Amino acid sequence: MRKWMIAGAVVIVLAGGGYLGAQAYSSQRFDSEMDKLVARLDARPDWNVSREDVDSGWFHSSGRIEARYVAVARDANAVSIEIPYRANHGLLETTLDGETQVTDGDGRLLFGDVLESQGPMTWSGRFLTREQKLEGHFILPSFSQTVTVPAREVAGEMTPARDMQLESAESTLDLEQVDDRVTLKGAVPRLRLTDDQADVLIEGATVSGTFEGDDQAFRQQMALTFPTTTVTPSGSPSVITRDIGYTVKAALDADQLTMQLKADLGDTRIHDQSVFSGGFTLALDRIDGDAYRALTKALEENLTEIQAAADADDDRALESALAPLQPSIQALLAGSPRLSLENLDADSPMLGMKMRGEGELSLDGAGIEDWDPETMSDASLESEFVRRLQGRLTLEGAPAVLLMTLGLPLGSDPLQVELADGILDIDGQRIPLLPPANDAN
Repeated sequence: MRKWMIAGAVVIVLAGGGYLGAQAYSSQRFDSEMDKLVARLDARPDWNVSREDVDSGWFHSSGRIEARYVAVARDANAVSIEIPYRANHGLLETTLDGETQVTDGDGRLLFGDVLESQGPMTWSGRFLTREQKLEGHFILPSFSQTVTVPAREVAGEMTPARDMQLESAESTLDLEQVDDRVTLKGAVPRLRLTDDQADVLIEGATVSGTFEGDDQAFRQQMALTFPTTTVTPSGSPSVITRDIGYTVKAALDADQLTMQLKADLGDTRIHDQSVFSGGFTLALDRIDGDAYRALTKALEENLTEIQAAADADDDRALESALAPLQPSIQALLAGSPRLSLENLDADSPMLGMKMRGEGELSLDGAGIEDWDPETMSDASLESEFVRRLQGRLTLEGAPAVLLMTLGLPLGSDPLQVELADGILDIDGQRIPLLPPANDAN
């Protein structure tokens, strides 16, 4: 009997030790992943991110993540985000919760002072020990706020300043991190903007994205969708657009950066009559990878000076601040970047239009790395760039109003546009874009 009691005690001690060891491992892995997340965010050039007041334990942990947006003019107060957290560690997962406060440059709270809301942003999350996965669920409170739209000049006419009412329902944002892959999903059920000219209602908006890699090589994708957008001008019928969507993809590898923008402009109707539907896809490629990395590094190192000069509206200071970026910009252009219109669809039963199009615009970058802009006049630089541009555009079913504006016969279909050697050719009509050689200087 005594032997069995000793054996049982040994088992209990071993089990307890194993349990405590598992708890210690779980809390340690959580701390490690938090450090990785903070380091990843802090690596961005326009943010300073740190973890403060850390109290780590086997069963409970707490701390505070502080983020400051530093891409502002010197001596200006930076926007800051403060995220206190509480963590409860289990064998297989750690649960977290807390609140988030965003403070503007004047020390005002975003939710409470700037926006009239019931409270701050709240959040909850969990860290799955075995999968090494960090999840977060953020809830943005509903708010209502009057904002002032500044006066502006449009087509030579001055539009006076006016007040606009901004209202948003409670919104959510979900984040997930596994290794170097971060995904996000957000939803804004209802957003409304109202003034004396129009009422704009956006319903069911969502955002999603995937980010993988670092500043040396990455794959990214972002998508925005607007299922229903209703614009009601004062005294006019509502204009309803359904299924607007935008998707942006970007990838950077050892050789090049590529980007693609796909826009679905949805179906717009008035009194249930289709006014317009369509979309387009743009792609950017032949962006040298090393030149892009050098440019982002130079931009990061000189961002404060550039922002300060821009805020001060000082052209000479801005030119000086941008000078360190010049070599990497030339190297990027030397790769002969290309912008392609992969497809264009534009349909309007009301206007009798059914247009399709595709084309591309590129720059011949041969030798640009050897240019010395300081010895070249602005006119010669501009002329050399225009001369190196090469492009083409094909439009099928171009609307009559476009053909009439260009002075072309209404039967011109498809419409062909070409650009080469500084000459724009529109269906055989040649338009020089450069001055005569003797006027170039």
